[in-house]
Amino acid sequence: MKPIYLAALLAFGTVSCVDNLPKLQILQSAPPEEDCSVPDDVALLSGSLNLALAGDYLVGLTVTSNLSDTPIVVGEGPVSDIDSTAVYLTELELSYQTEPELNIPSATVPIYGTFRGNADGSMVLGLLTRDAQNALLAATAGGGAVVDVLVTLRVRGHTVAGGDVETNEISYPLVVGFAEYKCPKDGDVHGPSVGPCDPRGQNGAVPECVTP
Repeated sequence: MKPIYLAALLAFGTVSCVDNLPKLQILQSAPPEEDCSVPDDVALLSGSLNLALAGDYLVGLTVTSNLSDTPIVVGEGPVSDIDSTAVYLTELELSYQTEPELNIPSATVPIYGTFRGNADGSMVLGLLTRDAQNALLAATAGGGAVVDVLVTLRVRGHTVAGGDVETNEISYPLVVGFAEYKCPKDGDVHGPSVGPCDPRGQNGAVPECVTP
């Protein structure tokens, strides 16, 4: 096992060892379904990306909340807003280590999403910035070259009351290459996208072939 993979596995394992848990805690990753739902019975600690079939790698993250809603009680009932712990996700921080070293710059990417702070949930994120896509494509498009990538990410945001919120930092390893996929039957072509989270090119998935 290469050190880059070992580092990624340890990154998932250190969450339970800290005293101050993040307000939103990423528990595990999984490939999203075609409709972008995230399965809760599957976990994937590393992935692969074929840039000939997909330009980004989508990862589904299972998230648990450590926020709690303490209602304000007046008279006989609570008066606090049911969404007082709602979280607005605003930033995705990404950094990259690669072998061979490609010097891909770190980036803070603006995102927008909402999360019910007192409930568990999931999110789907793309792991490659435009700089990362360009660098990896340049390194692999000649054919045969493979790049090991360790993506480190953290999501930040704020509650409806203005308090800062962030997830734990996790690292996710990818093996990135470029390999054209030819349909087994002459004359067939790649079928259309099967959903907003089409899996082709990710984790060994290939498109369905259809006859024009």
